[in-house]
Amino acid sequence: MAKEKWKGKEWYQILAPKMFGEAVIGETLSIEPSQLKGRIVEVSLIELIGDPNKYYIKLFFKVSEIDSNKAYTIFFGHDCTRDFLARIVQPRTTRIDTNEIVKFEDGKIRIKSVAISNRQVNNEVERKVRKMLNELIAKEAEKMKIEAFVKSLIRGDIQQKIRKSMSKLYPLRWFEFRKTEIIA
Repeated sequence: MAKEKWKGKEWYQILAPKMFGEAVIGETLSIEPSQLKGRIVEVSLIELIGDPNKYYIKLFFKVSEIDSNKAYTIFFGHDCTRDFLARIVQPRTTRIDTNEIVKFEDGKIRIKSVAISNRQVNNEVERKVRKMLNELIAKEAEKMKIEAFVKSLIRGDIQQKIRKSMSKLYPLRWFEFRKTEIIA
């Protein structure tokens, strides 16, 4: 009986996008290759690049095309783990969230970020910080492609740049892109 479930199905290797060296990120079974298209695959960044400092980042890839027994993917978004967010938000600090749709040279992404202040701040400062964060993110995004943004996000370059720029208005203890989603 169990043997019949597997009958006629084939194994397909799921490959990361070219920006990640087309590394094998998983395998899956399917009767028809067309059933794989559009499937979302979640991968920890540690598994992909081996950097334990980025333990909290999960990447999402969407299967875009099938060639023989290989399923090629495109970047679909990322997310930070809940335990990481709980760890960076501490008592007597303020969590400032942003949620914007940002246009890049080659598409749009919904970007959700989180900034943690050194101390509790009043609503006026929180509003100004949120506004400046949105402006800085849009300014950085307009001059790059999605792939360059993702690479910069993973390395942490863009976060450092924004945090440094923000220190002129209000010093941040932490800044991170909490979640990104590609908008078709």
